[in-house]
Amino acid sequence: MNSKYAHVFTGSMIEANRLVSELSQININSIVKDEAKSAILAGFGVPNFLYTHKVFVKNKNLEKSKKIIKNSSFIQNISKKEDQTHLL
Repeated sequence: MNSKYAHVFTGSMIEANRLVSELSQININSIVKDEAKSAILAGFGVPNFLYTHKVFVKNKNLEKSKKIIKNSSFIQNISKKEDQTHLL
């Protein structure tokens, strides 16, 4: 199956919404898939609320989106905190 959309980010609802906001500021539309809500509606539990939201963008906007994610300060701060947690 050939999709028109590419997965660019996985994180919490807050992180995903922040990224969607940043992308929309430069006219990139995105789709957020809420894995937690899907699981609850299907009758399953949600093991980890930190990585429940996936952000997708159209393939034509993929490179531009990757630059935004790479330069995004909030995502870099999250990565640093996670790296420190793994060191404990």
